[in-house]
Amino acid sequence: MKALHLELADFRNYVKQEIDFCDGVNIIYGGNAQGKTNILEAVYFFAMGKSNRARRDVELIRHGADCARISLKFSDRMRENMLSAEIYRDKRKKITINEIPIKRNSELVRRFNVVYFGPEYLGLVKEGPGIRRKNLDILISQIKPGYLGALGEMRKIVESKNALLRMEHPNLTMLDIMDEKLASVSTNIILCRSIYISRLHRLAQGIQSEISAGEESLEMRYSCCVGDVSGLDAAGITAALKAKISEARTREIRLGEAVVGPHREDIGFYINGTEAKLYASQGQQKTIVMAQKLAEVELIEAETGEKAVLLLDDIMSELDRSRREYILEHINDTQIIITCTDTDGMRVPDTARLIEVIGGCAEIRKG
Repeated sequence: MKALHLELADFRNYVKQEIDFCDGVNIIYGGNAQGKTNILEAVYFFAMGKSNRARRDVELIRHGADCARISLKFSDRMRENMLSAEIYRDKRKKITINEIPIKRNSELVRRFNVVYFGPEYLGLVKEGPGIRRKNLDILISQIKPGYLGALGEMRKIVESKNALLRMEHPNLTMLDIMDEKLASVSTNIILCRSIYISRLHRLAQGIQSEISAGEESLEMRYSCCVGDVSGLDAAGITAALKAKISEARTREIRLGEAVVGPHREDIGFYINGTEAKLYASQGQQKTIVMAQKLAEVELIEAETGEKAVLLLDDIMSELDRSRREYILEHINDTQIIITCTDTDGMRVPDTARLIEVIGGCAEIRKG
């Protein structure tokens, strides 16, 4: 899978821009606040149907404009495809796939796959569980049909249940109905997380070992809301989940929120058997995150038969020379789009395309 041609109109600080990408390494460089990250944001938009930075779509529209228009031509194993989006201030956005309109983001997901790695993910190991769940859910959504829809349904049920739990006298019959629905939809989420964490763990473990010259063994552990689910089938997970929710009823009423479900799960990282969140050095944490992201690229290809586009947003300056070179030398046949302030200290491949951005204007300087 390769991004071929991107067009922007009134998107962020771009009035009008077209960019052609090469098949290999694309380096977008320039000073701060010039619009480098906005290009990555536009490419990412077509993977998930929304920005990875903005909370609201309207933030993507250039100041003073009423509508932002973006399009991306990309290729997969079968053909070239065109994705287009129109984002409005006063009505719902419109997205088309090969000129065919879609009704919801879930119809777009899995058509164009990316793995995004920006500075915010350097906190993947040490920050709270929310960022780890989000990262995992984005990955699985690009692999497993129906997963994104199940997540959305689960969140709606949890919101409704929380509203009920905050009432002075919650209706217990309604709580029973919601708990039944929550257990049903959560089973698929837990099964998917269990399967893909295990597969991701094996891939990341090999990468971590290679980067550390065999000195570090990485382990990922799934902290499931019902405990160890290895060996359980769907019926077993549902039964375990119902029991956990039932046990928590009194506590949930007291706290006014649902405390059992996929929305409260976590993933732990361990180096040589020691919890990385507590004891890993800063360098080890960066290596863990890098191993995770490179493993995501491999997992998407293994599961879909398509290579994801790797988006590296201003991350190279956060990595030492050996880690930067590992990324550029070990991602074979994968398209990479990198943003950075300059290329000093970076071993730029001869075939790389260099794109300079100044004040919302991008120009190809090489490649």
